[in-house]
Amino acid sequence: MNNRFWMIGLLIIMAVVCSTALALVNKVTAPIISMQNEIRYKRTVLEVFKIPYSAEDSDTIISTYGQNIEEREDGGTIMFIENKTGNTAISITGSGFQGPITLIVALKDGIITGFKVVNQVETPGLGARITEEAFQQSFVGKNVSGGIKMTKSGNAGPGEFDAITGATETSKSLERILNAGFARYSGISK
Repeated sequence: MNNRFWMIGLLIIMAVVCSTALALVNKVTAPIISMQNEIRYKRTVLEVFKIPYSAEDSDTIISTYGQNIEEREDGGTIMFIENKTGNTAISITGSGFQGPITLIVALKDGIITGFKVVNQVETPGLGARITEEAFQQSFVGKNVSGGIKMTKSGNAGPGEFDAITGATETSKSLERILNAGFARYSGISK
């Protein structure tokens, strides 16, 4: 009987020690992780606008962002305005096939001038291919003033994008996310 209480007591002590250690690690790393996410996000905005920056120094990324980009929120839509040209990008988030997808899309007169996936949790090797540079670059030059449609033809027109083979649901989700974001942006910019 004494052995049983001793084992239970030891397990409780171990659980408290481990939980405390995890809480301390979280407290120490949470601000670092938050800062890295902010830097990655700002870097992505700079890339969408094709603004050069030094990737080695996070302070330079932050100062380059601050000098070149103005952030605004209107009706729940985050917009980024490039100070020199007045060009605009929007942050769009929606439900993908596996989870949330966040994009930053630069637009000028209804034409996509920059496109980057910020976050996604789609299936590796299938839906996660939305992060591939070639796929993202295929959006540049697309006219989205009337929305954008997914096509499986392999020959996307000016208001269409080619679906990813084997990831039709992710492609459909991307179409829905983009069109909802463009509709919100259209309502703001008019």
